[in-house]
Amino acid sequence: MAPPFIYINGYPGVGKYTVAKQLVQMFPNAKLLDNHLLIDPVAAVYERSMPEYQGLRKLVRKSILDSISTSVSSRDVTWVFTDSQSSDKDGQAAVADYIHAAETRGSPIISIILGCCAEENVLRLGAGSRPKTKLSDAEILLKTRETEDIYHFGGKAELEINTTKMPAYHAAQAIFDFVQKVSPTSK
Repeated sequence: MAPPFIYINGYPGVGKYTVAKQLVQMFPNAKLLDNHLLIDPVAAVYERSMPEYQGLRKLVRKSILDSISTSVSSRDVTWVFTDSQSSDKDGQAAVADYIHAAETRGSPIISIILGCCAEENVLRLGAGSRPKTKLSDAEILLKTRETEDIYHFGGKAELEINTTKMPAYHAAQAIFDFVQKVSPTSK
């Protein structure tokens, strides 16, 4: 069995990228694919409100995941993905692409849900300079938190972490320990 796919999901600004950067340093051979590496090229072509946006996002995501899932040269890599997918139709379709890639590669997929309280989430959203394609509007964030549920895989290979008062390194360590426990190929 190939090393795992670690799929970190959560609302914008909860610290997925920050935690993921710490996490990849803990594995002997890991790579990070942040969701904005997939979003930014699409956002350069289409606005999110345009009908072509989701189709191109899916095409870019599937192309990258298909390459990763069939690559011989990166077969021993533990892949860490960040994402912000809800449980709606589009979110389910996006997650299905990751599941398909993991199955093609023969990798277990481990779901990590990062969250924090709304107040902390707003603070993190405004901290530092976020790239143009990252959400920075606190009002939109709060509405998203009220109206959308983050996608959950469910099952024993899913860990939910509240990072409200947790440093990124500690969250990464908790994820690393969980992966070691549930994935025999991650050791």
